[in-house]
Amino acid sequence: MWLLTAVLLIAHSTFVSGQAATNVALRKPTTESSFYGVNSSGAVDGNTNPGWGSMSCFQAGASDPAPWWQVDLRGYYAITTIVATARTGGCCDTRLHDFYVEVYEYDPAQYPSQPARVCLDYEGVVLAGTPVTLPCTTVFTGRFVKLRRKFKNPGDDRFTICELEVYGPDSCLKSSSFRRTNNKRMDSSNTITPTLGATVERCALLCSEDKDCFNFNHQRSDNSCEIIHEGSTVDDNGDWDHYSLQV
Repeated sequence: MWLLTAVLLIAHSTFVSGQAATNVALRKPTTESSFYGVNSSGAVDGNTNPGWGSMSCFQAGASDPAPWWQVDLRGYYAITTIVATARTGGCCDTRLHDFYVEVYEYDPAQYPSQPARVCLDYEGVVLAGTPVTLPCTTVFTGRFVKLRRKFKNPGDDRFTICELEVYGPDSCLKSSSFRRTNNKRMDSSNTITPTLGATVERCALLCSEDKDCFNFNHQRSDNSCEIIHEGSTVDDNGDWDHYSLQV
C-alpha cells in the first residue's frame, strides 16, 4: 500500500476484475458543450437506468455539431477504464457512438493549448441498456476526462450518456511516502518548475514520475512547486514547505 503523509491522507485502492473498485467520477463536477433536458451531471449521479423517464441521462442539444462531455475528478488518476451506459428506446439507442476519451492534467477550457491525450478512440455504437466496460488502450494520468464525439449522423443524433464511470488508481500514491517539513525550502541549482503551478498532490505526482526526484518544495500562497534533482541545504522560509521521499 502506498501512503502520502502529512497533508495527504488517502486510503489505498482496491481492485476488482482488473479495475479500481471505486468510480472516481461519481458525483464529481461536470461540464458540457450543450444540453437538453438533463445537463452533464446526470451522467455521474450513480443512476444507471437507461430510460429517458429516469431523468438521469445527459443529452446534448439537437443542434450541437460537435458535442462533448467532461468531468473534473478533483484529483490525479491513472485512467485505465471507463464504463458507459447508453440510453435505450427505439429513437435513441444508437446515440452513444464514435467518440474520443481524452485525459487532461488541467481544465482544457482554461488551458486550451495543452494537448489532448487520447486514452480510447472508440468506433461504433455502445450497446444500449447495460453498463459497458471500455478499457483504455493507453493509460494517461490526469484530472479531467472528456468524451468528445467524432461526428454527428444525419437526423436527430443527440450525444447521450446515461452514466459514465471512470476507474484508475490515485496517481499521487506512486511513491512510498513523503515527509513534510513546514516553513522550509531546499536550495538547489537543478530544479524543474511546472509552468502552471501545482497543488501538493500535483507536486507529489510529478516527483514520483521523475526517477531523479527525491525532494520537492511547495509554496502555499500560489500553489507553485519546485521538483528537485540535486538538493543541498534546507533553510527556513515561511512561504514554503519541503517534502522528502522516504525510502
